[in-house]
Amino acid sequence: MKAKYLLIGLALASVLCACNRDEESLFDRSAAERAQDALNNANTVLVSPANGWEMLYFANTDSRGYNLIVKFDSNGRVSATAKNALTTNNQLKTDVSTWDVKLDYGPILTFDTYNEVLHAWADPQTDGNGYLGDYEFLILSATSERVVLKGKKHSAYTILRPMPDMTPDDYFQACADGLTKYFGNGNILTLQQGDKLFYLHNGASGLFNIMEYGQKAATEDPENYPICPTLDGFMMSYGFNDQRNERLYTFEGDKFVGESGSIISSGDLNQLFMTYIDVNKGWTANLTSSTGAFAEAVSAFQSQLVSLTSDNKAKVNSVAITYSDTVFRYAGAYILRIKYEYKNSSNKKTTLVADFAVNVSNTEKAGHIVVTLDKPANETASVWYANPKADKLPELVATVTNTFTLSADDALNPTKALKLTDDKSTIVMSGSSSLK
Repeated sequence: MKAKYLLIGLALASVLCACNRDEESLFDRSAAERAQDALNNANTVLVSPANGWEMLYFANTDSRGYNLIVKFDSNGRVSATAKNALTTNNQLKTDVSTWDVKLDYGPILTFDTYNEVLHAWADPQTDGNGYLGDYEFLILSATSERVVLKGKKHSAYTILRPMPDMTPDDYFQACADGLTKYFGNGNILTLQQGDKLFYLHNGASGLFNIMEYGQKAATEDPENYPICPTLDGFMMSYGFNDQRNERLYTFEGDKFVGESGSIISSGDLNQLFMTYIDVNKGWTANLTSSTGAFAEAVSAFQSQLVSLTSDNKAKVNSVAITYSDTVFRYAGAYILRIKYEYKNSSNKKTTLVADFAVNVSNTEKAGHIVVTLDKPANETASVWYANPKADKLPELVATVTNTFTLSADDALNPTKALKLTDDKSTIVMSGSSSLK
């Protein structure tokens, strides 16, 4: 038996000796030497950017990411700047402390003296937990273009990228604007990862809810992924082994592109229209921007309200396509809701809501949506719809029940102004609902 293992050992040795010297380079130096090289490289990289680093910081794997600016110097000093609602009360704050890179199971970046900006996430606070953040990080990789860190205690990934030449105020404002621009209005995006599709929504909160494409949103325990805005896109944080394995998504034209090719876009607008109703409960018409027969019908019905109510300030508040589980006794209904207000005979402001049951569907032809009238769904709608003196209300309903072509000015956030167009009207819908 010993002879057998000896022969195997000799065979392996001969194979190893036959390898190219380049392939052997890792074994030419000790583990301690390689570790020291990694430490030296990290020290060199961290102090190299002239403007420091933008830090895309995640306290833990369940919390949204925050933008910081950090600048290291070769004397072991670090300047950290932040501006956010959580730790600085939306005030620009800078603190200077010390840093070091030490060896543990690889190089560790530690902020080894207290820094009001950096340690705010790790402070236990009164509940003993605080924000469950880290101030020591495993350095997974370090180049002049990017440093990838992993929290030593809570395992969230943080990325450093060279900070551009701009003021901190401008930087933080640009990141905040990006979060609102691309993820505001309850925007829903489609993630294409290989042949798999997912919905992303609620991004303005800094936590994407992810659900399977074509499925309804989870009402309990949604699948969340934290995000952090950047100047050119955003970072989404989750484990390296996740099937949606990406880090940075950068803006390219009408989509975000991940580093290994996954794409985030608005997807098909007709599918978006239906999904938005399911997730956010509806769309509301912009009464100022809409044109054609719809705008004329709104104005005409408003004029009738003035004469019917003897209130020259009577007005249509909103026209919305919504979804409700409560308007009808049976579960689930699409609603065309027209809300208007006036002062009654007692000079008291009165708000009325006329609900109409409608059928809403996307067609086989991409970019189209069909809305058809079913029936008045509440007493106000029934009474006014049948009133000859309010004959402009049926005309208004008719302009919203048709087959529409969908388009959007902002391809990445169509929820700000999704246009429903037919041969008579352009109805501009924003991503909000009057049903709430």
